[in-house]
Amino acid sequence: MPSSITQIDDYPASKEQCREISKHLPNNNDANPDTTTATGDNTTSVKKKKKKKPSRGTPAEVNPYYKQAMQSFPVMLRNTKTKGRHAAAAEELTEGTTVCLEQATAYVVRSEFADQHCHVCLDVLTTKLMCQDCRKAFYCSEACLGRDDTHTLVCSTLRQIDSIGHATSVEPDLLRLVTLLLARRQRDVENNDAFQQRPSNEIERPTPFWCTNDLISHREQADKAFIRVVAEASERLMSEWEESMRIPVDDFVTLACRINSNAHGLGDSQGRNTDVAFGLFPLGAMFFNHACNPNCAFVGLRNGQLAFRTIRPVSREEELTVSYIDLYAPRDERRQVLLGSKHFWCKCKRCTSPIEASTDRYLTGVVCEACHEDVYVIPPSTMDNIQAGDLPVKISENAEYKCAKCSNKTAARSLQTTFEQAQKIYMEGMISLRKHRDYRRAQSKLQSLAKVSSYEACNLHPQNALRLNASIPLMNCLRHNDDIAGAIDVNRFIVETMEKYAKQYLPRNTAEISDFYQNLGELCKTMAEKYNALGRRPLEKRYRNEAKSAFDHAIQVRSVVFGSCHPKTKFVMEQAASVFV
Repeated sequence: MPSSITQIDDYPASKEQCREISKHLPNNNDANPDTTTATGDNTTSVKKKKKKKPSRGTPAEVNPYYKQAMQSFPVMLRNTKTKGRHAAAAEELTEGTTVCLEQATAYVVRSEFADQHCHVCLDVLTTKLMCQDCRKAFYCSEACLGRDDTHTLVCSTLRQIDSIGHATSVEPDLLRLVTLLLARRQRDVENNDAFQQRPSNEIERPTPFWCTNDLISHREQADKAFIRVVAEASERLMSEWEESMRIPVDDFVTLACRINSNAHGLGDSQGRNTDVAFGLFPLGAMFFNHACNPNCAFVGLRNGQLAFRTIRPVSREEELTVSYIDLYAPRDERRQVLLGSKHFWCKCKRCTSPIEASTDRYLTGVVCEACHEDVYVIPPSTMDNIQAGDLPVKISENAEYKCAKCSNKTAARSLQTTFEQAQKIYMEGMISLRKHRDYRRAQSKLQSLAKVSSYEACNLHPQNALRLNASIPLMNCLRHNDDIAGAIDVNRFIVETMEKYAKQYLPRNTAEISDFYQNLGELCKTMAEKYNALGRRPLEKRYRNEAKSAFDHAIQVRSVVFGSCHPKTKFVMEQAASVFV
């Protein structure tokens, strides 16, 4: 089943798009940057050939530079046999605490947004200044243009990157980021401060290029075709550079692999779930590992900065973790995405807890025909099955599965039929939407699957990932068809489902749930204005009150995840203030 994608302003992405997006998310790190062995208690790196290796002894000490760079934050940096490199809380932390703030070594605005956002501060362009030589760099002001200290090194190259990328089938944005990283390397050498200790208050100084060499590349697991085309592109690209910026082709390829494994997205300061830029943040990528039930989130800021913030209270010495993927995807799908894009088998507490006692059982849940209170428990797939692409899990013809509550059994074939019927409905709805732009037919199909008020949607549990996945485009179809009341009902269901998971120990404070609260507020405000035009004051007041409540929830969550001063939080504050105006 597809994972639930929380893009409110668009429809859920395909699995291929999700895999492409995942390339620009951070990768879990390893205790030793030159190997791909065990990465700690929450992940296992995947190797093509499993060979027993001798003990590596005591892990290396964390580089003093990294400790010094993080000294102003309540964090301990560690490197242990069991967890590898990781960050832990140096004291008890409240939710909304910033535990890392890093300036990217280099970052780029994605091609589709290149002329819409400033290439330095990332603000939306109202006044647009363009480099007249390359015509590829855009700025909001003379001040930002003056702050771009690497552009003169790459200006002539930027003119050629699109054609080189298309000729070699390499993503031009990847080539642009490699180019800017090597320009940063050149500036570090010229400034003679690459290895100098920096004052802790100089958070706007980019993390030096040499730190990228400590990042895991997972080159051994990279597709051979990718290695080949990147090598070809590098030769063409470096022929445009000055001699001082050139590096061996092999090093260029490794750097590209490091980007694919470690880059973080930088979100639009106003839009929802949209990365307008991405960059390399070595400190964050090295020390904040993945967990499917994280206690931190990473947040893109202006000027190419990335903040890591706690999203719940954290105990002293507890590891600080973030999630690279959709929290509401089934266990098998989460592991498949991480295995395919980040090259590790997730062994976080959520992924290793017994499935029959885990909230994960609901994500693939089919309601028990006997008690109607729980679901039949489907065991998680093995790594071999997932590597073979067996998703959803192949169910043995002779297997039977028990209800987690009453132990009633059902045949595997019955569950497989249910999954196939639900998937067929979902695909028919999405094809109607994406291919034919037939919103009414898509609404009919998705509505029969989502059914927000009952278990009747192909017997899927209300918290089943496919129902949540269908609800998001359904809400957009209803809004497109001007059925605002229907869209509000579906939005409520989405929020209620996420709140149920929060009560079942998944994070309550996430960017995704704040987006849906904001969306609910906007829909309710629209409904109130309709009733205002009709002179129906009681209903107008009801929807204004619900809009205010939804905006207030969004503000509360965003104040934790983003901070009260973040543009996304301020935007919702403005929305809340306008409800009764």
